[in-house]
Amino acid sequence: MKGESLAESLLHEIWKDHSRFLLAQPLLADGTPVTIVFAGDFNDHRGGPDFMNAEISIDGLRIKGDIELHRTIDDWDEHGHSEDRRYSQVVLHVVLDADHDDVQHALPRVPLLVLRDNLAFDQRTFWQELFEKKFARVPELPCFPHNLSISMKFKRKVIRQMGEARLDERIARILPTTESPITDEAIIDRVYELVFDALGYSENRTPFLELARLVPRSILQQIRARENSGDLQALFEALYFGTSGLLAKPSADLDAASNEYALDLAAKWEALKVDYEMPESLAENDWAFFRIRPLNSPHRRIALAAVLARKYFSRSNYSIQEEIEYELGDSPFWEIHTSIKQTLGQPHALLGDERSRAIKLNVLLPARIAMERERAQRKAWPEEKIQGVIKPLRKEWSEFPSRSTANYLHIIEQELLESEHLRSTLGEQGALYLFNNYCSKLRCSECPVGQRLAEKGWKPLR
Repeated sequence: MKGESLAESLLHEIWKDHSRFLLAQPLLADGTPVTIVFAGDFNDHRGGPDFMNAEISIDGLRIKGDIELHRTIDDWDEHGHSEDRRYSQVVLHVVLDADHDDVQHALPRVPLLVLRDNLAFDQRTFWQELFEKKFARVPELPCFPHNLSISMKFKRKVIRQMGEARLDERIARILPTTESPITDEAIIDRVYELVFDALGYSENRTPFLELARLVPRSILQQIRARENSGDLQALFEALYFGTSGLLAKPSADLDAASNEYALDLAAKWEALKVDYEMPESLAENDWAFFRIRPLNSPHRRIALAAVLARKYFSRSNYSIQEEIEYELGDSPFWEIHTSIKQTLGQPHALLGDERSRAIKLNVLLPARIAMERERAQRKAWPEEKIQGVIKPLRKEWSEFPSRSTANYLHIIEQELLESEHLRSTLGEQGALYLFNNYCSKLRCSECPVGQRLAEKGWKPLR
């Protein structure tokens, strides 16, 4: 079978059933009416045009030959058709998208039909059937299939704008809500809180944020300055487990190593409470355990918090320019445990690549941008100079490769972007911002795509 993208296969399905999906009287790119007498035989196994032995009528003149479909006019040359004699009998070039300049310089010199200008949407059922045939699910966006009438150039621009808005949102949450000047230390304190927020995932974000507030960086720095450096990991584990309310108690049900660990942590916690005047703590029922993967258990996440406190946040010279990383051996007990009782067959790092990447994109890079902007503003730099300083950081964030497989991404790619994949963070986060702030809330009248469709007379069906 000919190699084709999902978007091209959708074009083929539309052409096969043109009487359902196209206007009753399609117009060529130059405005001439065309009648599709016979769509042609679909060429699904040989090289050459997509549909063969077709028949069309232009100004009453019947023409027989082949039909080739592409997403854009440029695909004709990019696919090498100009030098391929098999395409010499093409009598109609059908493309999904083309602007005025494209049409003026279009090759080959055969009649051109632009599908976006000739799609009919009055019978939504047909489009839903087509979508389900290709993706095995019901479309979710209110604007599908009508958004097919909007150019990809415009839709890509919307995704870019949404991605920039998402980054601005990430930057804004870094900045403390205070009327006093925002210092570097205040930004680092906020980074500390947001890293803990990331450690909690969606289920335990609230207790993790509270844990960061109950154990501020100032306490971590005091402990680092006063205590033996070789004991810091155990001390921070005792500090966080004690404050979280999840400190394990020695028990006959535990093995010797776990009992020894629990006793050591309990003793250290009692000393820390007195020496550093820890005023309050959370309780076990503040934490969610149900349906959480063992490797992401609250216990392992709290142990990870202790590692990050030792390696980064307790240091007086910690800089947000550093990447947050984990190495096997940073927390030996918790690398082989999911709780004080449950063990793993082999050690597993407490911080995986996906979560590390999320921390960089959602916390560290936005924080670096925020800090550079605040420093520049304190120096009263002009906005143009400030933009020049932060532009490389915004570019780094935007071009970071996307690895998301989230459902919202599939929805935007398949139902808005005609199966075009979003491979960068700017695109991925733009899709997330669009979906969360507009699509899922049915705010179509405020969405740039919805507004463009409204100009064409479209009204949401739901």
